[in-house]
Amino acid sequence: MDMTVTSRTQRETPALLSLDAALREGHPDVLAVAGWVKSYLCAPHPELGRNGPVCPFVPGALTKKLLFTAVYEDADLDVAAIKAILLREMERFIALEPVSGNEAQFKSLMVLFPRLPADAAAELIETAQTELQGRFVPNGLMVGEFHDGPPDKRGLWNPEFRPLYSPVPMLVIRHMVPTDLLFLKDSAPLFREYIKIYGNAVPERFRSHFEEAARRFGMTTHSGSTTQAAQRIIDALDAAGIVHQAHCHDDFDRPIRAPKDFADALGYELARITKTLFLKSRDEDRHYLVVCSMDKRVDLPGLAARLGAKRLEMASLADLQRLVGYPPTSVTPIAVHDIPVFMDETVLGYSTVLTGAGVPRVEIEISPRDLAALCKAQTVSMA
Repeated sequence: MDMTVTSRTQRETPALLSLDAALREGHPDVLAVAGWVKSYLCAPHPELGRNGPVCPFVPGALTKKLLFTAVYEDADLDVAAIKAILLREMERFIALEPVSGNEAQFKSLMVLFPRLPADAAAELIETAQTELQGRFVPNGLMVGEFHDGPPDKRGLWNPEFRPLYSPVPMLVIRHMVPTDLLFLKDSAPLFREYIKIYGNAVPERFRSHFEEAARRFGMTTHSGSTTQAAQRIIDALDAAGIVHQAHCHDDFDRPIRAPKDFADALGYELARITKTLFLKSRDEDRHYLVVCSMDKRVDLPGLAARLGAKRLEMASLADLQRLVGYPPTSVTPIAVHDIPVFMDETVLGYSTVLTGAGVPRVEIEISPRDLAALCKAQTVSMA
C-alpha cells in the first residue's frame, strides 16, 4: 500500500481497506491493530462491569467485513492537520458502502496515526476528538479517541475501567446509537444534537442521565401528560379536521419499554400499533414510507417488484433527518411531503391504529382510513 507523504498541506490520501484486505498488505501497525481488535475489543474483560465483549458492535462488524482502516504515516501532524484528515474521512465514511440499510450500522472506520511522537500522541488525538465532535454528531456519527495511555474516559458500566486503550493512536468513526447519550450528556450543544436525532427515546437504564442533563441545560424533555405530537403533525391533523388522540408512554402506570408494553397498556392487540419504515430504492435513489403493523415483517423483494424497483432497503439516518425530519423512533407518514406512502391493507381492518407522533414516546391514535387519506397512501398487500 502506497503511503507516500507529500507535504504538510498536500498529502496523499491512503486507500480505505477492510481489515482483512489491510492485513493482506502486511502493514505492521495494521497487524498489531488486528490482534488488538480480536483479543481485546471482541473479548470480555474482567474490569468491564458487564458480560460480553468490550465493544459489542465489533464482532458483527468483523463478521460482515465492515471494519475498515486508513493508515496515515505522517509524523509531523498537528491538531489542525488531524482534524482536516478526519473531516475528509468522514465524507469517505458516509459514501462508503453500505450507505443505508441495517448493515450500515455495523460500519466502522479506524484512522491510524502510528508515527505520531510518543510524547505528543495522546494530547493530539484527544484534542482533535474533542474539537471534532461538533462536526460528527449532527451527522449521526461518533468519533472516538484511542491510544495506549489509555484515554481517561471512563467505562459506562465500571467507572474505574478505562476502555479506550489501543496499541496504535487512532480515531474511529462509527454510527451513533442511543446509548451514546452517556458520551454526549455533558455538552449542551452535543446533547441538543442527540435530542434532534433520538429525542428522549433513551434506554430506560440511562433515563435519569437524560433527565439530569436536560435540567442542567434548561431543556424541555417532553415527558408527562403535557407531551404532545410534533407541531407540524398537530397542524396537519387540525387542518384536515381529523379526530385523533395523543397517547404519552409516560402517562401509563406501567413502564413502556417495547411496543407490546404499549399495546398491553391500551388493551389492544399488537397489530394495532403500526410502524413506518423509511425505505430507499438503491438503484434509483427513490424513497418510500411504508406503514404496517408492528408485528409484521415486510417482504421487501416482493414490495420492490410491485414498485418496479430492483432493490429496497432501509434508508440512512442522514436521509431520514434530511427528507423526513422525525426521530427514528417516532416516524409517521403524517405531514411528510413528496415521498410516496404505502400502507398494508390489513391495517384498514381496525377501527383505530397508533402511529408515530414525531416526538419520542408519544403515539397518535387515528382511524387508519383517515391516516391513508391524509397521507394519500396506496394500500397494498404485504403478506
